Amino acid sequence: MVTPLQVFHRSARAISAREFEDALHSICRPRFPPAFSPRHRHIGCAISGGVDSMALAFLFHRLKQEKTLNASVSPNEQFRVGDNILGKVRAVIVDHGLREGSDEEAQKVAHAIKTKIGDMVDPTIETINWESELGPGVDPKTHPSIEPLARKLRYAAIAGVCLRHNICSLFTGHHEDDQYETILMRMISGRGYRGLQGIPNAVDIPECYDIHNVYQSGYLDDQESTSPFWTRMPTGKRMKKYLKYSLRDQLDPQTLQYEIAYGMRSDGSQYFNEYQRTHRKWGDYPPVPEVDAEDGGIMIYRPLLGFGKDRLIATCEENGIPWFEDHTNADPTFTPRNAIRYLVKHHQLPNALQKPAILQLAARCRARVAAEEAEAGRVLERLYVHDLATTAGTVEAEMPRFRLPGGPRLSRRSSVWRKRRLVHYRTIAAIVIRRLLSLVTPNHNLPTLADLDYSVALLFPELRLPDEKEIPTLQGEPKGYMISGVHLDPLIQPNGSVRWRLSRAPYQAKTPAPTLRLSQSALASRFLKEPSEWAWAGWTKWKLWDGRYWIRLRHRVPCPVRVAPFEAVYQKDFREGLLLGQKVKHKELLASMLKAYAPGRIRYTLPAVYAETDLSGFIQGNESYWPQPPEHLRRAAAGIAEDDHSTPTPETVTTKQLQKHLTKEQIHELLWFYKEWEDEQAASFRDYDEVWEESRYLSNPSTTSPQSHKNQRKLLALPTLGLSLPGIYDWVQCEVRYRKIDGDLLRRGTSWQRFKFWRTRDAGFSLRRRETLLERREWLGLKRREMVGEVPVSVADAFRSD
Repeated sequence: MVTPLQVFHRSARAISAREFEDALHSICRPRFPPAFSPRHRHIGCAISGGVDSMALAFLFHRLKQEKTLNASVSPNEQFRVGDNILGKVRAVIVDHGLREGSDEEAQKVAHAIKTKIGDMVDPTIETINWESELGPGVDPKTHPSIEPLARKLRYAAIAGVCLRHNICSLFTGHHEDDQYETILMRMISGRGYRGLQGIPNAVDIPECYDIHNVYQSGYLDDQESTSPFWTRMPTGKRMKKYLKYSLRDQLDPQTLQYEIAYGMRSDGSQYFNEYQRTHRKWGDYPPVPEVDAEDGGIMIYRPLLGFGKDRLIATCEENGIPWFEDHTNADPTFTPRNAIRYLVKHHQLPNALQKPAILQLAARCRARVAAEEAEAGRVLERLYVHDLATTAGTVEAEMPRFRLPGGPRLSRRSSVWRKRRLVHYRTIAAIVIRRLLSLVTPNHNLPTLADLDYSVALLFPELRLPDEKEIPTLQGEPKGYMISGVHLDPLIQPNGSVRWRLSRAPYQAKTPAPTLRLSQSALASRFLKEPSEWAWAGWTKWKLWDGRYWIRLRHRVPCPVRVAPFEAVYQKDFREGLLLGQKVKHKELLASMLKAYAPGRIRYTLPAVYAETDLSGFIQGNESYWPQPPEHLRRAAAGIAEDDHSTPTPETVTTKQLQKHLTKEQIHELLWFYKEWEDEQAASFRDYDEVWEESRYLSNPSTTSPQSHKNQRKLLALPTLGLSLPGIYDWVQCEVRYRKIDGDLLRRGTSWQRFKFWRTRDAGFSLRRRETLLERREWLGLKRREMVGEVPVSVADAFRSD
């Protein structure tokens, strides 16, 4: 046998389909491992026309050809991207319109994809509308921060395509050279080892934080649909067998013995014996189910980060795929990246700054960060999360303790070693604090580890540096502290331990409060109809309120409806409206629920639904909404002839009379009469936004607002607590969801309990929510029987549907 000679290829070789498949498998891991999906799902590719994006589109086309899906292959054996079977590839081309001829270039790119790549990749061109963003007649090139704005609009345009085609996996063509240039730029700006990790290969889509079903949301809508993409039903014998053994491993011997000894109730309440000890106890108020937490969204994957640009060029040249170069990339004065690209191409850098050394540096930085995150995960196993209340956005936790390890070695007793270990433990503690802040903070960007030095010294006294021990605010008992929109409040326990409550920080009086506004229903849908006959407006899109809650509304009332923070000035009227003036002790229901679920100033961060006018009169049917029309229209509606002056004019007429006897011209006149009347009603109050800001005494919420402000707004509901005025659910409806939470932190932080009280997507959470709703009905039923009908049903029938 002759040994083949080694051949050193001096030119780059094309990327094979197997290499590309391995790169996909390494980064596109299942997002919801317990879920299965037998359905195909489209994926998206961001195409700029460069060699990287064109090579990406071609590699997907060739992969689809080699992995042709046929009926003989079971769904579990087909090629998957994340959780779903690979479907059609949607190439998204964004025409930014900032360069002359960009529209023609986008058409050429789309034509090249159709003719040179194949029909398995379908191109779509999206054009950025600068007029809607900057206003008519404004040149976007003159904008002072055009690059970040263009990046935001580009991602928004891509997200719109993904929403239309139900895409949750988006691929970009970032390659190894882009990674190299990015790390060099960060080194120049002085970034630390965490910033030198480079471009991540999988991340949530940026710049789309307030778009539902795009950024970390949409999972609940998928589960509520008739044919969800993610399902827990196994799709084959292998999956059923795997599910069987996994469920067997999760069996609790004590629970099994309990079921054998006492039997199993159909409502699943035997699982809640231990959970009830960790949950709030209620007596004078009903239990409140937690707000569902969102998940899902669009993920961005970068499978070409392990391939150089030369291999992408070889791939396109070998297969005859054209690409289009942007001439602005060759201008070193245009962007810092262009300057670095020019420097690398035309100058010889030291070996330590060349691509192999920089990529090795990034790999070491990623390994160091991964080791720190893994150690922080082990520390979270000793974290005691006592309660997470999505109803108010609070979490109570007891921090783990750190202890510097000792030993016989002399190096462990040296001051240098102890200082180094202390700095390392402070980094781990900062990671733990930042993950806790992510549960509550309204900000999208979490603070850096360096910004958490004071928080580490406050929450972990054993990790304080020598100079921090002299800080006056760290002396004595721990004190409250605010960071990143989160208020950390110490709760001293009887045994001397400290439990920290993390909640949304109170709103500042000088900053605008988070507000969602829904305009009044159209007059045409209410014209010549009684209030009970008014049609519902459609649900609004899900909006992110205060960075914490996804909220959507619908109503059929003749005034704008608004979601804003709860204010104390409306508490009295709302309390009286809840129970319709019942006994004094039962009027404390609102106070009891606020004390239990949103104590102190936390209640003033709850979302509340307001109406701009008082709706209690016509909602309860006590008075008619429409004013009587003018005299000549009343006579016409009563069927009185114009020349009949002997018959007196009726004081009132009904809508049926108006519909029956008025002519088209008179109906049109009546429509304008009602429109002017509603405009006068709205103009009788001052501008609502100005009044809102003036009446916000959030620095002192107990301060009484002027009487004019009280007459202008009406508190309708506290949707997260399940409280609303009687009958308001027939006129205004609201749905609330909490944003995505760190499930891994909660699983680790509640591992001290035999039954974890929070799991976002397992059967236990659904059973517990169902049990809470049953207990809520039982509480209301018992109270109604005890008080002989003094508590109305509307206290329970709030905005949340069962």
